[in-house]
Amino acid sequence: MTLEGIIKKIIDDWKLQVKDMTDEELKEDRSEWMKTFGQENDSEVDIDSSIHTLSIEIEQLRRYQKIIYKDSLITEG
Repeated sequence: MTLEGIIKKIIDDWKLQVKDMTDEELKEDRSEWMKTFGQENDSEVDIDSSIHTLSIEIEQLRRYQKIIYKDSLITEG
């Protein structure tokens, strides 16, 4: 897969799934989720999960100026 192909997949995922996610949905440690639940033996599922993770983390950067990790979860206030 080319870099351009990866970026296109990330943009498509962001448009279709992530841009309209609520703050509650985005306030998760996606990296931790992938370590716990995201490992598959199917490379196509792995690619899709990884693309979705990157899309979520990019949206976290856009909204919160940082990627959310368990020890840095955003609190109300």
